[in-house]
Amino acid sequence: MKDNQKLRTSQYNRYKYIIENVKDVIWELDKEFRFTFVSPNAKEMSGYEPKELIGLRITDFLAEESREYVMKQIACRLQRRINGECYEVVLYDVQFICKDKTVIWVEVSANIIIKDGDFIGYIGTTRNISEKKQCEYQMNQYIEELKIANAKLEQMAITDILTGVYNRRKFDNDLNVLIEYPGTVFSLLFFDIDHFKTVNDQFGHKTGDLVLQHISKLVPENLRKTDRFYRWGGEEFIVILLDSDLEFARNSAEKIRQVIAEEDFGIKRAITVSMGVSEHRTSEDADQIINRIDKILYEAKIQGGNRIFA
Repeated sequence: MKDNQKLRTSQYNRYKYIIENVKDVIWELDKEFRFTFVSPNAKEMSGYEPKELIGLRITDFLAEESREYVMKQIACRLQRRINGECYEVVLYDVQFICKDKTVIWVEVSANIIIKDGDFIGYIGTTRNISEKKQCEYQMNQYIEELKIANAKLEQMAITDILTGVYNRRKFDNDLNVLIEYPGTVFSLLFFDIDHFKTVNDQFGHKTGDLVLQHISKLVPENLRKTDRFYRWGGEEFIVILLDSDLEFARNSAEKIRQVIAEEDFGIKRAITVSMGVSEHRTSEDADQIINRIDKILYEAKIQGGNRIFA
């Protein structure tokens, strides 16, 4: 008898030591979520003395969003437990409202208490994970910033710095993608600003840059949303016209030529362009169609400029 008493006392002291020294708050709830037991370290985490919590609902100390989440999860878990489908301990990350009204993140570990076949309440632990959550938040922020920075770098890699339109690198990639898909119909417009060196010599390179920027804004306004506009380099630009045969491409080129010729660029000199137009042939690779349209553009220029060759 005395041995049994000593054993019980030893076990009690052991459990008491664990409860008083473990960092996690240990608690028990009845079926209505009211505290029936709370370990002493609750004060350190929440500011509440354990006796202040007895009889109060744990859900009253959860932020609204966390409360709704936990109630839904517990109801589902209880039903599964009744059906004999769920026995494992479940962890919930929720926001807990302390006595001084500060809100901390806690990890709640909860299990259902079954006695003599009847559901009588819950047992679990609560651990302060605010520091962990802050680290996760900072890490997520850092990852988002990296994603944004990478997206900007990727955009910069395919964008012409001066004009803001796509660059030749982007064109080369898009052209090769189109060629890889058999049956894709498209045409190219390749154009060059006539006598652009004279513009730079007469009005200065800054004015020349403004002309390039003006054209880079003007041309897309006269294209379809599906068309793609690129700066090839220098005073040369190129357009991919998707789903376009040669006749449509020629009409689009004429529209652009006229718009540029009639535009006021703010200098005492007309700005005109020479254009080469070509429909992609299914047998051509990227180099072949570029070489062919480059020769077509050259023919337009040696004929005096401000014209279209196809």
